[in-house]
Amino acid sequence: MHPGGEDAQLPPAKYELRFDEKLCAGCAYCEIACAQYHAGHADITACRNRFVLKPVLTFTGLSALSANAPGHPQALSTAHFAEFSENEFCHQCASPECLDACPENAITVSPQTGARLVNQSLCVGCGECVDACPYGMIHLDENTETAVKCDLCGGDPQCAAWCPTGAISYHKL
Repeated sequence: MHPGGEDAQLPPAKYELRFDEKLCAGCAYCEIACAQYHAGHADITACRNRFVLKPVLTFTGLSALSANAPGHPQALSTAHFAEFSENEFCHQCASPECLDACPENAITVSPQTGARLVNQSLCVGCGECVDACPYGMIHLDENTETAVKCDLCGGDPQCAAWCPTGAISYHKL
């Protein structure tokens, strides 16, 4: 239920994260920085974005190892860089279904960033918000058994700060 009643307007998100797959190096620093910031360790199961690494190269023919095997020198076929990865963040929806689905009113709006936040002390880990999110951007943390999602790191998103290529950027709306 929206704060202030069902028909009340939520404050809009003030910032968003953007991802440019053409700049991504596939280093996964975004996951590590997120996990370190939120959980105090680099275990990427604690990260709050959805990063999928795609193959670095696509080609037909022989692998680099078999092409240079003793007695079988063969040229490699032309290799092409593929789209390297996908990275998705919470959309900070204007009308978040996760917020509406939460029976404990544990999802609120940050006055600083407009991010939709999970109040860990109110969350009971029922998973209603997880089921309600059409983008799959909220999940249950296996250690705390509570819902977690991107909170824009309070206005200093670590995924963007630590991205060495600038593939992740933080923008004011």
